[in-house]
Amino acid sequence: ADRGWAAGAGRATARMATVNMSAQEEQDKWLADASSLVKQYAFYMKRALDDNNLREALKQGSLMLGELRTIALSPQKYYELYMQVWNELRHLEAFFGEKDRHGKSNLELYELVQHAGNILPRLYLLITVGAVYIKSKEGGAKDVLRDLVEMAKGVQQPIHGLFLRTYLSQASKTLLPDTGSEYEGSGGDVNDAVEFVLQNFTEMNKLWVRMQHGGGNRDRERREKERRELRDLVGKNLLVLTQLEGMTLELYKGTVLPRVLEQVINCKDDIAQPYLLDALIQVFPDEFHVRTLDAFLEACPLLKPSVKIGVVLASLMDRLSSAAQGAPEMVAQFTELDAFGKLSGGCASVVASQPSMDAHDRLQMHAALMGFVTAVHRDRLDYVDGVLCACADALNAAGGEKKEKAKMENTENGENAEETEEPGPPMIVSDNKGVRQLHALLTVPLDTYDVVSVLGLSNYPRVMSLLQPVNLRRMARTIVESVIRAPDAAITDAAQAETLFRFISILVKDGEGGMGTSDDVDDEDFEEEQNLVARLVHATRSDDGDTQYRLLVASRKHFGQGGPRRLRHTLPPLAHEAMRLGRSLIARAREDGADAEGGEEGAAAGPMGPALKKILQFLHQTVSALADAPVSRHEPAMRLFLEAALLADAAGMEPIAYEFFEKAMTIYEDEISDSAAQRSALACIAGTLHQCVGFTTESREALVHKTTAYSARLLKKPDQVRAVADCAHLFWGPEDAPGAARDAASVVTCLKKALKIAGGVQAAAVGGHAGGGDALALFIEVLNKYLYFFDAGCPSVDASVLQGLLEIINGELAGEEHGVTPDIQAYYGATVRHIKHQKLKGGEIGARYEAISL
Repeated sequence: ADRGWAAGAGRATARMATVNMSAQEEQDKWLADASSLVKQYAFYMKRALDDNNLREALKQGSLMLGELRTIALSPQKYYELYMQVWNELRHLEAFFGEKDRHGKSNLELYELVQHAGNILPRLYLLITVGAVYIKSKEGGAKDVLRDLVEMAKGVQQPIHGLFLRTYLSQASKTLLPDTGSEYEGSGGDVNDAVEFVLQNFTEMNKLWVRMQHGGGNRDRERREKERRELRDLVGKNLLVLTQLEGMTLELYKGTVLPRVLEQVINCKDDIAQPYLLDALIQVFPDEFHVRTLDAFLEACPLLKPSVKIGVVLASLMDRLSSAAQGAPEMVAQFTELDAFGKLSGGCASVVASQPSMDAHDRLQMHAALMGFVTAVHRDRLDYVDGVLCACADALNAAGGEKKEKAKMENTENGENAEETEEPGPPMIVSDNKGVRQLHALLTVPLDTYDVVSVLGLSNYPRVMSLLQPVNLRRMARTIVESVIRAPDAAITDAAQAETLFRFISILVKDGEGGMGTSDDVDDEDFEEEQNLVARLVHATRSDDGDTQYRLLVASRKHFGQGGPRRLRHTLPPLAHEAMRLGRSLIARAREDGADAEGGEEGAAAGPMGPALKKILQFLHQTVSALADAPVSRHEPAMRLFLEAALLADAAGMEPIAYEFFEKAMTIYEDEISDSAAQRSALACIAGTLHQCVGFTTESREALVHKTTAYSARLLKKPDQVRAVADCAHLFWGPEDAPGAARDAASVVTCLKKALKIAGGVQAAAVGGHAGGGDALALFIEVLNKYLYFFDAGCPSVDASVLQGLLEIINGELAGEEHGVTPDIQAYYGATVRHIKHQKLKGGEIGARYEAISL
């Protein structure tokens, strides 16, 4: 029994599939059959027309039009059949216009065609004759059109009636008694034309709405789809009204708009109401909408609660915003008529009248209102706050002065709190469409006004609170990008910085449990976010030193709550900005003569001294926090300590500079173990120490001793050669710096030690029959160090030393069996060219180089 039931169910399913698959084929077949008959009757009709046989032509034409009585075709297929019939009717219309061919007056024809047996063909023929009757001016346009539009009521089948009235509209479009038309005068005036079009529009809309109620709920979706396919037939009547030359603002305001709105409200249809209002918005001029805002907005709350009126209002406001672009006269009209106040009140009325309106419509409506404000009232930031307040209230966001005031008034009046209607819970926006709308609403003011001013609005955070954390993060990024894009520094004081960080805290701070929210973000997205936040540091800038320092402190306070993953991104730019501030203070102190007592110590002793100490202390705390972070990259922290030491040395604060060096060397000893990283770090240490000239002899010797010791303990011998050679600079300071080191003996000692280690590398290469090229490159590098100090005038480096080193290198070049690599040849060739160039200079330098033989 079960198997039999299953087999029967399978056959039923197959039959249903066959029916569904053949529905389109049946439509095509029915259309083909009807089209074939239309062609047949049209052939006999045109043959009768050629024979000037009026009676036979009317008979065949009536049979042809009878095919439009079908109810089997869908609206799309029916439209194809209608267009075929319409093309054939043009031949009949042309025949009616030639009186000498049929011998009848237009009035006789008008009466004759009314004898057709079926009402649908009869009315098509009547409209065709009526058009000819009006063109001949034997009948007044007003009277004929009134008669036709009334007689068309005889067809009440929705699809038949819609296409019949569409034919009436097409046939009469050029025959209306419009202002300046040839049919004006005895044929009526523009008021009669408007009355005819409005009456036709009203009847078509009734037929269109009636389609919705022509079957059971099972076919509801199909009927709605068919209605949407036919909606333009109804809307074209409004387009005809806009094309009337006599259509004025007074006529629109007094007749057209009230009649259309009345029909829209009374039809109570979910499809018709929004479509007709949108058509009204799109086809009539902007000036008409501006002058009739009150009437339009009063009608909106009267629509069905299920209608998405927010979409319609958004369309209206978008249209008005576009009109204001580059049109000062439109902006003046908006201001004069208080368009913003009316639109804002209209939005509030709609929200109040439709409590079930979803968040999407509310957001779209207020986003369009925000676009209107930014397009028309760019100087009114209070209007922006008003839109945000209205949006927040519409979505039941927390806070709000109006809600608190109403609550207080209820309490003062002794009303029972339980009887007072409380707003619902906030409509948190989580779906993609709603998030895009809310994001657009919040972004438009940022792109239009000053970022700080927008963030200072009282209702901006209320609207942001409607976003979920994941979407709030995206909005925070938008705010950061807006600050960065600002042409000038957007954040210029600590209060503004506090406001900014309150809005972007989700990007700056971690949640509970250490890394909190940062764990929920993709690593690549997290890196991008933190790089944006890091760039934000350079957009928070003030020309006043004290204010800039407070900005740095405020930023440091918030960044410090970010956890180790964030600190590695956010602290380095803070340190660089602090050093920029310190250098600017020193430069200003020198310009102002604050170092009048002489020496770099004057910079610290002058008025800038306390400020510099605060900055250096800030640097110490910031870089120490970066170095102590568990996931920190220690090399950047070491380099920042070295840069801070250079700043302290320039400020004449020798103890602080020494401490920064100690910190950098501690990181080198404890945290840097990779040989390549050690070599790079030592180059930084030596380079920084070479530039520092403010250390006491004892402090400098201690730092130099440590640096040379580090160099000698490097793992790889080539690295030792380069590092020891670099240490020679520590004994010969900058030429233009007073008090710079000048220890020629120690310079030569370092260079000789580098040569000795290079010799060891060479010996190892000879013993292992490999690596000779590397040893040769080291000799050339040491030669270049000797040349540097020879040029600098170091007395212990003379021409004989250089000559001996050149001979060693030339001998090695000659002894290489397999030749040397091109890069080494190029390196040595450049060195030789330098020596030749110096010899050709003449003077003291040329004399010193003369002793060197190449």
